[in-house]
Amino acid sequence: MGEYWQIYLTQGIMILILVFLIIYLIRQRRIIALEKRFEKFALISINDHEKSFFDLIVEFFWKQTHRVSKVLSKSVFLKNYSMRYEKHIKYENKDTFTGMDYITIKFFVGILLVILEIVTLMFQVLNVSFMSLLIAFLIGFLVPDIFLQIEYQKRRKKVEEDLLKAIIMMNNSFKSGRNIMQAVEIVKEELEGPIADEFKKIYLDMTYGLSIEVVFDRFYNRVKLDDAKYITSSLTLLNKTGGNIVKVFSTIEKNFFNKKKLKQEMMSLTSASIFVFRILCFLPFLFIVIIYMLNPSYFSPLFTTGLGRILLVLIILFYILYIMVIKKVLEVKM
Repeated sequence: MGEYWQIYLTQGIMILILVFLIIYLIRQRRIIALEKRFEKFALISINDHEKSFFDLIVEFFWKQTHRVSKVLSKSVFLKNYSMRYEKHIKYENKDTFTGMDYITIKFFVGILLVILEIVTLMFQVLNVSFMSLLIAFLIGFLVPDIFLQIEYQKRRKKVEEDLLKAIIMMNNSFKSGRNIMQAVEIVKEELEGPIADEFKKIYLDMTYGLSIEVVFDRFYNRVKLDDAKYITSSLTLLNKTGGNIVKVFSTIEKNFFNKKKLKQEMMSLTSASIFVFRILCFLPFLFIVIIYMLNPSYFSPLFTTGLGRILLVLIILFYILYIMVIKKVLEVKM
């Protein structure tokens, strides 16, 4: 009876803390909304450096993140592992952010999910098992990678769309007598978005004295685009065998333009097939929802029996395989 009393007391304290936190966040949200509404009508001193509560929280979080990152940097394995996250760092954050900070955030999220798992099990009056905590930590450790990958794909797509603009500007710079470093500088100054960020990194690498092929090879390793690899190969051959850089970039510009035009035509031709593919991917979930609404216990054997769990895993695997095969069939390679 004493154990249950302690559990109920802990649950009550956690509920009270959660309620006060929610009330405080709601009040702060209203305050921020009012500040934004009246901000354009107010005169704010340029010497006003007062920090809000949320700014202090963010500042404290990043301080702790950098401290933990310094400790984790002592591990050779984690240091090598963090190198794959360097491509996610924006140019303006290169001096304040490192790949190890991403590893630290992954650990923080994993520990947070472990705490939530413990609290959840306490609310359910269940024993905390090591396996459940390990699964919660692994899920939390991998969740940031999903968001990073989504953001990386968006940046990669934007770079692919704007790469032709960068090549045109570089080619025009070469025609006016500028060298490759000046052409890169013009691109990073004139363009905006991820492509400008990448060319800022290229310019920084060139100022460090790296060769042209190494600089653009690093660019390819960051964006993983065939067009970037094509530029790297062309510049490497040009640097080793010599030649007219204007003609080379004119050829690259023409090929990129024709490739982009052909890709747009292919996308318009396959748009109907892509729409059908998305509908077919969505239909199974629609049927599941409809069946569950008609009979909530219909899928219970899949979760309560050993054979049902095996079938559930097989269903998920076949569904993933189905998506991969259909996506491979519809994929347009240029």
